[in-house]
Amino acid sequence: MKEKQKTILVTGGSGFIGSVTCKLLVDSGYNVINIDRNKRPMEGIIQYPFDLDNHQIKGILELTKPDAIIHLAAHHSVPESVEKAKEYYFNNVANTIILLRNAIDAGIQNFVFSSSSSVYGKSDMLLNSEIDELNPLTPYGKTKAIIETVLKDLSAVHDFNYTSLRYFCAAGSYEGLGYRLPEKKHVLPVLVEKAIQEETFTINGSDFDTPDGTPVRDYTHVFDIATAHLASLNYLFDGGESGIFNIGAGSPKSIRDLIAEVEKQTGKTVDVAVGPRRVGDTDRTDANTAKALALLGWEPIKTLEDIVSDEISAYK
Repeated sequence: MKEKQKTILVTGGSGFIGSVTCKLLVDSGYNVINIDRNKRPMEGIIQYPFDLDNHQIKGILELTKPDAIIHLAAHHSVPESVEKAKEYYFNNVANTIILLRNAIDAGIQNFVFSSSSSVYGKSDMLLNSEIDELNPLTPYGKTKAIIETVLKDLSAVHDFNYTSLRYFCAAGSYEGLGYRLPEKKHVLPVLVEKAIQEETFTINGSDFDTPDGTPVRDYTHVFDIATAHLASLNYLFDGGESGIFNIGAGSPKSIRDLIAEVEKQTGKTVDVAVGPRRVGDTDRTDANTAKALALLGWEPIKTLEDIVSDEISAYK
């Protein structure tokens, strides 16, 4: 007998990571529902243009009874969260708790949460592992750490399992889907635009404890992050236990490395200025992804060259 098509509800499915995730879900044969305040043209997806605090979401969950929720909707700028802490705590924490309450009441048993490497903060470890002590430095990182605790407590007494995926510096694009905010805040979209427009790119601090003084980040292709969502679903549907997983490329690069790759692929020399550090920026992030490989069967396949090439193509 043919298995019934599973329904996945995605929050924030119109966004950078969400749009790629929705496409891969549709391509994999899932019935996909997207809840996002912004509609984005995407084939094969039911869309509800709501914020998470909209009272109609409770009815949507009870009506559609999705087999799983992938929760991506959140404010996501690390430096901005310092200045707009109120908005970050309300949207990332309060709205997520409302969503979880409605999901539990509707009997939804599988939940995939979009967490962040920002929960580690300034770590003394060369590799960030899931067992490391958490030390988030900004409201953004703290909101992610709070929800991880909420998930652990709720799943202990309610009938649902979860995976919390700690992303490491999402970047790139996939088949035209990617970063599209008019005010660019992520480093690679800003850098590519400055390079192509022949404008000055500002490095925020050059005195970090790294080989060239600029922050080192584990840049991870948005396609690889999206495939981690699919791997999480398979894991949960197969009865996997709740857990936290690092999702990173495992190949950290500095800002200077990133600039060099953009210059190589655009054929342009980037005019660089050095500005002050931003609050909350750590020296380096580097993902230990052994747990994701062992339990989820997930590993990244995209390189920094792929990330930069796809970002340039998306910009053009």
